[in-house]
Order: sequence, then C-alpha cells, then structure tokens
Amino acid sequence: MSAVEKNSRRLSKEDILEKTAPLFASEGYDATSMRDLAKACGITPAALYHHFADKEQLYLEVLEYTFRRRIGRMGEALKGVEGFENKVRRVVEVLVDAVHDDELFLPMLRRELLVRDEKRLEYLATRVFAEPFREIMRVGRDLKPDNFKPSFLAASALALTIGHFTLEPVRRYLMPSDTPEDLRQTIIDHVTKLALEGMAKDRK
Repeated sequence: MSAVEKNSRRLSKEDILEKTAPLFASEGYDATSMRDLAKACGITPAALYHHFADKEQLYLEVLEYTFRRRIGRMGEALKGVEGFENKVRRVVEVLVDAVHDDELFLPMLRRELLVRDEKRLEYLATRVFAEPFREIMRVGRDLKPDNFKPSFLAASALALTIGHFTLEPVRRYLMPSDTPEDLRQTIIDHVTKLALEGMAKDRK
C-alpha cells in the first residue's frame, strides 16, 4: 500500500476540512481544483471523492466548518450570563475572537461577499450565521421594542466588530501612535462601550 493510500485511510472528514480550508481561503473556489485540494491533504483525488461528491459540496462544508467553529458558539457563550451589559460584552467577545489572529474567517467572508454567489450566501446565512444572529437579537430584547429593528441591531454588532479587523491594516497607518499592544482587548472594550452608550437611552 502506498503512502498516499495509507494517508487517505487515516484522514477523517474533519481532517480534510482542516487541510483544505487554507487553500480555499488563499486561492478561492474557482482557482482551486480537486487535484490541488487532494494534494494539500496528501491523498488522491479519488480518495477525496470518497468523502465529498464534488468540489462544491466540499467547499460548502469547509465554509460551514470554518465559520461555525468560530462564530457558532454564541448561544453556549451566553448561557448563564446575567445583566444586559454583561451580555453585550460577551457577544462582542465571541465576535472579536472569531476573527482575531485568524487567517481563514475574514478572507473567506470577504471573498463570499465580493463574489455574491446567492446559493453560497444563503447557505452561510441559514447554516452558519442564523443561530448567532438570533442570539444577538435576543440580547436586544432588553431594549425598548420600537427603537431598534432586531435584525439591524444584530447586523450592527457584526459590522462593528468584524469591521474593525477588516480596516485595521489601513487604520494603523493613519494613526500608528494609536495602535494598542493588545488589539483584541482594545476592540472589545471600545465596541462594548460604544454599543452600551449608544443604547443607554433606549433601555427599559
């Protein structure tokens, strides 16, 4: 038995998702072939097809695996958290940690938003973002019901946190003296304070 055949038997489906995600993140869907993906895993294309019907199925599962493990724990993270301010901070922490020092989440999200493939966007929305989105909207129940649209409130939370990391490569050149040693904590504190002060007058 060849080394490639032995490796294909050892690799689980999760192993394949882990090994192919960086290639999809760096090269994109169209520029990546099943041969490239199999090579990244150290297996044959035939072994790859044993787990996935085609490249599209593999890519969709990579998207779900990559995003859910980083942003899909919102409900679990909020369990037992009491008080509106603590809930807001926990939401921000989960969102920041999804993208902080991560080489997959932001590149893949940017690419999907630029490509605008409706099937993949719907897949991301329903299979990945729906659960954390609902959890963020639940936090907003502590606000007066007519002052914020729940879906816009959740979208703002995502935009504020993810947007900081998207713009950080530019911001640090605009204000290099403002660049903190602990970017993660600075963004958590800033976004939490901004959110709480902006919504303070709208609490029940």
